[in-house]
Amino acid sequence: MTITEKLIVLALGISAISLFAGILYQAVSQIIDRRRYPPQGELFDLGGFRLHLNCVGQGTPTVIMDAGGGASSITWGLVPSEIAKFTRVCTYDRAGLGWSDPNPRTPRTSQQSVDELHALLVKAEIEPPYILVGHSLGGGNMRLYASQHPEEVVGLVLVDSVHEDQITPAIWKRMKMVILLYQILRIASRIGVLRLIGDMNLLPMFKNIKQEIQKYPLAVQALFDTYKSSCYRPCYWATISSELANLKRSFKQLQASTLLGNLPLIVLSQGSKNPEMSDERFQQWASLQLDLTQLSSNSQQIIAENSGHLIPLDRPELVVSAVHQLIERT
Repeated sequence: MTITEKLIVLALGISAISLFAGILYQAVSQIIDRRRYPPQGELFDLGGFRLHLNCVGQGTPTVIMDAGGGASSITWGLVPSEIAKFTRVCTYDRAGLGWSDPNPRTPRTSQQSVDELHALLVKAEIEPPYILVGHSLGGGNMRLYASQHPEEVVGLVLVDSVHEDQITPAIWKRMKMVILLYQILRIASRIGVLRLIGDMNLLPMFKNIKQEIQKYPLAVQALFDTYKSSCYRPCYWATISSELANLKRSFKQLQASTLLGNLPLIVLSQGSKNPEMSDERFQQWASLQLDLTQLSSNSQQIIAENSGHLIPLDRPELVVSAVHQLIERT
């Protein structure tokens, strides 16, 4: 064997050892994370995978909450604990997010999320009536749920919800690049590279979030480590890649859904422009938000002044107030 061949064999051996060490590091770290950050609620088996559901408070109707795209239930911050002061509220993690197991057998569309949520509520014996609350992509999911199960729903709050007409060709082109990035991060998380970089505080994404979260109450800041640990799971990146890649399918499902009749509906919309959003795009978003009020003949819009898209964190009292209004009306 020549010196060159020996060097190649040595390089391959080192690469294989490094790869194995990374996979082992990731596996052991995930076990530690599960012990360090146990589920806040219960896990319910839906046939091959489990979904996390956390219910607190007492009263009826029960408030069911669905978070935004790629977001877990903890991103509702202080909202659930405040709602629990006057009725029962349940937050859950969609498959592959937060404490829920992934369900890789099906594309992550709004219809799939609705079907799984309905099965979860039946399994957990959470009886209707429900007031549904959805943020961003979760708003689209809850809107679809309300249209398909109207006998179960007595109110709906859309928190800066998605709209089926929001994707332009330019936006879709950028989204394709983001999907590619997510796929790379999925591979990096599987072999422990993402976790290693994150634990060394070298990951820009976590740095930016940690700086941004400083403006929120300490109880919200304390959730950062839990959130970060969920992002280290390979299924997290696979899930949000699938949600984003199937967004057009989800929006077609919304287009095909029925109107909500006279269902009490509150559309809660951001009042401040995000820095990365152009003035034209912000006006388009505002117009689409107003259009959501046409889903029901019994609707109203509330503008969240001094809040961007993250209304549950910027203005949690507005979400709580909207839910309280619907309970009084029902």
